[in-house]
Amino acid sequence: MKIKREERIQMIKFSESVIDHFQNPRNVGVIESPEATGTIHNPVCGDITEITLRIKKGIIEDARFKSYGCAVTIASASVFTEKIKGQEISKLVSGRDEEIVNQLVGLIESELGELPEEKLHCPPATIQAFLEAIGQYNEKEGEAQVASKIKRLIPLVAAYYKRGHKAEDDTTEA
Repeated sequence: MKIKREERIQMIKFSESVIDHFQNPRNVGVIESPEATGTIHNPVCGDITEITLRIKKGIIEDARFKSYGCAVTIASASVFTEKIKGQEISKLVSGRDEEIVNQLVGLIESELGELPEEKLHCPPATIQAFLEAIGQYNEKEGEAQVASKIKRLIPLVAAYYKRGHKAEDDTTEA
């Protein structure tokens, strides 16, 4: 028996927001001659997300994305690009390192609602692509100290990829 795509989406129990952003993604595409670009191949599932940014005087004027991946990957990039438009980069990356990463992931997850455990690795990929992009931007702008701080954040994203995945040792049969 073949299951329709819409039925599979409902079986996984995605929130209405995930379904909406997946079926009607915002900000899809590429900015021509962007000030910054970040690309990530999700280390958990292989999904690919690219974010391009138009930045003027440290403010994100436009954000676009292309994703090759599942519903949550696409919804994550859609939500995130909406949330960061008009934001000052310096405010998005102010605070302690762990707090910054948590806050950025929270921008996505607060909008998408509760995600199935097997999809918790999707939002961090969007954040990593974003951090790559703004790190690149700050390097080009001669802001070495800010670029260094942003690059320090990228390894912290790795902890978020592990959420919802048990170690192979924990999968013993009863």
